Amino acid sequence: MAIDFKQIKFFIEGDGDWVLVRDLLKLWYGLELSKEGLKSLLIICGGYNGINSQADEFRQTNVGQKREGGKNIVIFDADFSERAEHHGFKEKTAYLEQKKNELNIEFETFLFPNNANDGTIETLLETCINPAHLGIMDCWNGFEVCVRSLSERYTIPAGKSKIYVYLECIHSAIDGKKEKIKDKDRDFTEIDKWVMDYNKNPYLKKLKTFLDGHLQAYEI
Repeated sequence: MAIDFKQIKFFIEGDGDWVLVRDLLKLWYGLELSKEGLKSLLIICGGYNGINSQADEFRQTNVGQKREGGKNIVIFDADFSERAEHHGFKEKTAYLEQKKNELNIEFETFLFPNNANDGTIETLLETCINPAHLGIMDCWNGFEVCVRSLSERYTIPAGKSKIYVYLECIHSAIDGKKEKIKDKDRDFTEIDKWVMDYNKNPYLKKLKTFLDGHLQAYEI
């Protein structure tokens, strides 16, 4: 499926999301762009409330504008409803719909992990870990049980910490490239660490189906 990406913009929250979307577009659609080309295609909003600062870029799809008839695709975290205002799939969806009207912009939305439930990019990534290394996750789960048994005052580290630990264990053992633990330096095309097969992962299947539905209009 060859896609003409000239009329498309992806709006994402941070570096980790940027890298994941970059790599999935490469794996699933064969997209090869320069770093500058990717910067134009994938726009970091710095959080879900950063849409305001990118309103002019969104409006480029409006009538008479530079990308008239183009498509804006927002890929954010749903987050967890109990943590803050506008968090959770339903709340985040409602907030983003409100922003469309408030700012006179249009976009299609996918919220990690599966455009249906609360969660984050880390919730999705946990389902993509190479099965050969799932023992690391078993160790982490044991750690969580241990911490909970010590005191209710203790907080279990967020899912982001779990993915950091996974990558630190893997990179230290395999190639020693610990810099690749950081969000901006990750490589999701590395099959020894990640399995990005949407045919075997219902979370990825939801994302692939969403992207296919909104990118097919630009098929060459």
